Amino acid sequence: MKLISRLLLLSFFTLAVFTYILPVEATSTNQESTPTQQDEIIVNGTKINSYPIIINDCTLVPARDVCKNLGFTISWDSDEQTATINSKNMKSTVKIGQDLYTAQSTIALGMTAPISLGSGPLLINDKLYIPAELFRILQGNNPESLIYNNHQILLNTIE
Repeated sequence: MKLISRLLLLSFFTLAVFTYILPVEATSTNQESTPTQQDEIIVNGTKINSYPIIINDCTLVPARDVCKNLGFTISWDSDEQTATINSKNMKSTVKIGQDLYTAQSTIALGMTAPISLGSGPLLINDKLYIPAELFRILQGNNPESLIYNNHQILLNTIE
C-alpha cells in the first residue's frame, strides 16, 4: 500500500513539473530570441548610421561599422563563418552563433579565458552583429572603452 501511495505521489509531482515548468521554459526561450532595436551607437564621438540589437540582455552592434570607426581591422571567412577582429594589441576570432569569446595578445604571449557574453555573433541582412562588450575586452577591459549612457552606447578607442 505504501509503495502504491509513493508511486502515485511521484506520478503527480512529475505531471505537475511538466505541466507548469516546461511551458514557461518554451515561452521564455522564444521571447529571448526576438531581436529588438533601440539606442544609438556613438564611436569616438561620431554617431554611426546603424542601431544595436538587444538579445538576451546582450547588446550587439554592427561589427564592421564599429571596427572602422575604432581603427580596428576586421576580416571575414565565409567558408568558416568566422570574423577576426584586430585592435592595436589584441585580436579575437568569432564564429556565427557561438557564444564563446576569447582574445589573444598580438604583442605578447597570452589570451583571455573563454567567456560567454549572452549571444553569439549574428548575420542579419548580410551585416555581422557582435556583442559590444567584446570591444571592451579587446582594449584590456578598460571601462572607458564602452559606456552605456541613457539611450546611447559610447565606444571609444583607448590608446
